[in-house]
Amino acid sequence: MSEVVVSTECPNCSAPLDFSEGANAVRCLNCRSNLLVTGRKQVLSYFVAPKVTAGVAGTVARAGQLAARVVRAHLYFLPFYRLRGHDFQWQDVPQKPADDSDGFSGTDDARGADLAGLAFGRQVSDAVRAVLRAATWRRQAPEPVIRALAQQVKSGALEAQVQFVDRYVEKSFLARDLPGLDVYSLGVRAQVLRVRLLRPGALAPLGTAVEVGIDVEAATGRGLQVGDVEHVVYRQVLGRILSVIYFPFWVVELQQRGQSWLTIVDGVAESVVQSQASLSLYGVLDSAPAGNQPTVGFRPLVCPNCGWDLPVNPDDIIFFCDSCERVWQIRGTDMTEMPHEIADVKDGSQNVAAVYLPFWLLDTAPGHSPSRYYVPAFRYRRLKALADLTVRLSGKPRTYDRWTGTRPQVRGCFYDAEDAALLAHFTAAGPPRPKPDVKLSVAATTLTWFPFKRAGRELVDPFPGMALQESLLG
Repeated sequence: MSEVVVSTECPNCSAPLDFSEGANAVRCLNCRSNLLVTGRKQVLSYFVAPKVTAGVAGTVARAGQLAARVVRAHLYFLPFYRLRGHDFQWQDVPQKPADDSDGFSGTDDARGADLAGLAFGRQVSDAVRAVLRAATWRRQAPEPVIRALAQQVKSGALEAQVQFVDRYVEKSFLARDLPGLDVYSLGVRAQVLRVRLLRPGALAPLGTAVEVGIDVEAATGRGLQVGDVEHVVYRQVLGRILSVIYFPFWVVELQQRGQSWLTIVDGVAESVVQSQASLSLYGVLDSAPAGNQPTVGFRPLVCPNCGWDLPVNPDDIIFFCDSCERVWQIRGTDMTEMPHEIADVKDGSQNVAAVYLPFWLLDTAPGHSPSRYYVPAFRYRRLKALADLTVRLSGKPRTYDRWTGTRPQVRGCFYDAEDAALLAHFTAAGPPRPKPDVKLSVAATTLTWFPFKRAGRELVDPFPGMALQESLLG
């Protein structure tokens, strides 16, 4: 995934301060201040500074039609949503019937779609009828064939299998419907540009900001759309970051021989993105945002309890105070204390070579199996390993004592409790019996660090013994 770099100034010394979008902590290289980056879990707004002047934009717009006259050139900042996240999916891999020669021949595509339905909750009779409708018949299927097919469904012979698919979501799209404008997303622009904080009044001296016209819920749904949705049985997207980026475009009005039109010029790349647009576009562009847009803030990165400096780990959402040994989670502009524990596993793992990795322990409501989910809170580059580790650890109750000695060094948390609940739901919906309609009720949540043994370049968990590549952490 690409990183959007946020460029601003240190609130203490005004020196340049750069950090990645989504970072929760940063250190000023000039004054050495440790800063908490506030705004987590909020939809924050940024803008890209223009690099093209009005004169240059007019020249670019007239390229190839030098007889045209520039009537006016105005800079508009168009809002784009940008969504990032870690996508976990179960996709269907339907099995073919053992013998399809008894009266009909169906297409693989139709059969696959319907068999997925058989395995994931459709009534047998409805599923059989769907298969029969989708099939291309050589002759009318006799009643025994229908009964045999239904029996295979009941016995599980036609049960679809599922496979794990993961990807890193990164999508941008216009945050407002702008009829007549042929610009739909940022494309590669956001991958190579620095953005600035959208502070009140920042855009007024430069041009006109266009109001966001799609609400957050609709934007999230659109950002999570996938092209192969027909194969997706169940999915969850963790670590979501939704933001608004205002990007500059020059709207140049040209006139020639009594004809007038608009040409849209990229305010950074100095290129034409749309050679001709109707003057009616002015009507949809002239809609200024109401009120101030939320953006990043800063405050000293210190323990709210004792004032001790907290460690600067940009990706962490949990901060462990070395002085008073309290744990704090950032959300929005606040830091709240989190109950936690460090596991003392009696297998020799509690030594100086052990690496303590965080997990969310989710206790489920009575009657659900498993009764407790052990969900990784740390970041790992291979997403499948996070799901596998959750399944293996949650398979049976784990026994450990609570650490009572001098606290060991622990790794930070990337996923919060909400992400953990999503991953628990995801694993519950998967094999061996896929249940996409599973309902999981979490009764209690505990943050716990477990010791992983070092074994060469691998870290081995203290229970089922699953190995992780240490280089893929963080």
